[in-house]
Amino acid sequence: MDAIINQLQHLFEGQIDFHGQRLAESISTVILTISSTIALLVGYIQQDIYLTMWISLIGTLFAIFLVVPPWPVYNQHPQPWIGSKARLPPGGIVVSGK
Repeated sequence: MDAIINQLQHLFEGQIDFHGQRLAESISTVILTISSTIALLVGYIQQDIYLTMWISLIGTLFAIFLVVPPWPVYNQHPQPWIGSKARLPPGGIVVSGK
């Protein structure tokens, strides 16, 4: 039972690295900009505000689908954290000389 719980926890933890965060931000910015531009142009040409809102909603949902789940592409350069396998320096961690 513990193995199943550990697998589910690992699945839903959502670990991404710094490069993955930058990639996710770039993807969401590009998708939202393109979908907003298309929505405004189509809505202006058709003179339909509902069409503009639906195209914007579809673009937003598409961006959410690509960015929110922790896809493996977002964790290709993981960073080692203190305490994971590294040892603390002698005297511990010094912050502001204290």
